[in-house]
Amino acid sequence: MPEPPEPSGNETPGPRPAKAPKPPKPAKEPKQPRQARQASPADEGGGGGSRTPLVLGIVAAVLFVAVVVTLAVALTRPRDEASPAPAPPPSSSEAPAPAPSQSQTTAPDEVGEPTALDFSGAGFTLVDDDKRTVFTFGWRDDVAPAVSALTKAFGAPPTQRVEPGDGSHYPDYTVYQWDGFMLFDMIPTPGGTSRADYAQPSYALFSRNEVGGIAMTAEHGLTIGMTVDAVRAATPDAEIPRGNVGAIRFAFDTARSSIGDPLQYSTFADTDGTVVTRVLYYLYSQL
Repeated sequence: MPEPPEPSGNETPGPRPAKAPKPPKPAKEPKQPRQARQASPADEGGGGGSRTPLVLGIVAAVLFVAVVVTLAVALTRPRDEASPAPAPPPSSSEAPAPAPSQSQTTAPDEVGEPTALDFSGAGFTLVDDDKRTVFTFGWRDDVAPAVSALTKAFGAPPTQRVEPGDGSHYPDYTVYQWDGFMLFDMIPTPGGTSRADYAQPSYALFSRNEVGGIAMTAEHGLTIGMTVDAVRAATPDAEIPRGNVGAIRFAFDTARSSIGDPLQYSTFADTDGTVVTRVLYYLYSQL
């Protein structure tokens, strides 16, 4: 038989035989849900069980190095630096610390320094700025404490002299005189009336509105330099002509004068006929 010709490559391929169908795959079984992993004691510690020994080892090493360094410094420090010498005791020649000064502030209920001398029918009173009594004097009181209080208030002692009496009903008086103020104190006459029984054992007058920084305060608003018309406007009880021409003595509170207890005086304003020259506290008498 003749051999078949060699293929030229242009021949049309014949149809491929059909493949047999694959058998169906069996259905897979459903997977079981994965169980949650239980936390181990190492996980609860936060760093894993394998890290704990490492951390503890590092801490121990650091502490060991610190102890070694501290001991080395302590052993090599000089002995003098380890215990400083005690401070020397204070010298007895040193001046003691000054005591704190006391406050000069006046307490609300404490009486201050006198600033005025207030007169009344019964005597006079040194008062402070708040009108609290610093010292008071009645006309029958012992004059020595009054002289002491006035000396302190006026800032200077008085001069003294004796004003002679008439040898009968008017005794001699010791006069304690400051510049602008006079205090008269009777000198008992042997065999005569005692000071305790005399009608006018002491009296006072002022001729300045201020003495040693202390204001003189009389009743009825009487002041030195006040005009005669102003005195008359204060309604005195009497006008008494004086020895000098035109001089007038004005008397106030004439009915108040009494030798009882307490002894009471009237108020007088002496003038030169124009203005007041002095204010006097004295026993009034029409004789």
